[in-house]
Amino acid sequence: MQILQQLIQGLSLGSIYGLVALGYVLIYQAWGVLNFAQGEVCAIGAFSLLVLHVELGMPVILAMPLAIIVSMIVGYIIEFLSFRPLENAKDMSKLIATIGVSICVRNLLRVIFGADAFAFPSIFGDKPFHVGGLILVPQNLWNTVFGFGLVILLNLFLKKTRVGKSMRATAQDKEAARLMGINVRASLTGTFVIASAIGAIAGMLLAPVYLFNANIGATIGTKGYAAAVLGGLDFASGAMVGGIILGIAECLAVAFGSSAYQSAIAYIVLFLVLILKPSGIMSKKKTVEKV
Repeated sequence: MQILQQLIQGLSLGSIYGLVALGYVLIYQAWGVLNFAQGEVCAIGAFSLLVLHVELGMPVILAMPLAIIVSMIVGYIIEFLSFRPLENAKDMSKLIATIGVSICVRNLLRVIFGADAFAFPSIFGDKPFHVGGLILVPQNLWNTVFGFGLVILLNLFLKKTRVGKSMRATAQDKEAARLMGINVRASLTGTFVIASAIGAIAGMLLAPVYLFNANIGATIGTKGYAAAVLGGLDFASGAMVGGIILGIAECLAVAFGSSAYQSAIAYIVLFLVLILKPSGIMSKKKTVEKV
């Protein structure tokens, strides 16, 4: 029963990691580079919710959409100031730029909120209830619902809508997309903004789980990156699979080992995947390629 309890907990935590990883995958497919500022975008979503809901007393049903909008605006600014000027630069230059943005945002959060840790109240309720021998928490159940629901909605958006198809075409071949009359610039920017919105949701769902401080973006980013590499960077559903595996592994390590192992799991997963299957467990290719 304890193993089943940890699997449920890991599914909840892994769903959030999967959302963070999804942001990595979307930007990688569109831009060909990993955005190491994605963790900070998640943190901005969480801290925006803190200000709007906890400090200003705004109802969560209003505070969450506004927090998402704040993160989308920040994502647009990051794309405009750091990615767009380097669009034709080498990938290493873009990668260094994302690391620089991550450091700048992290320090800005430290200036605004200080170095203290914040305990976020549960968004969906933290009063547990019993089902058989299992102890279930509403927050954990909603985390899972949001995680899987967003992946399904994103897949439908990319495959069924005109805008989504344009984004996919741009990710596959920018020059061919231009010849087809697609606004490549709008598609690239739209991908970044959507990834920022998903990151904000992940940050808000993760906020009640962790003690948040200005450095939390680095922790979230590492988990998301590990999940993205584990699942494979060549398609979106792999991000969720990688996140769930990572979340379950962390919960089992804490339950049957020590909480000190939790932070190390992501690095161990990264090491093993990069050695054994660099393209990710869900990829059928030998090397990671953009879709």
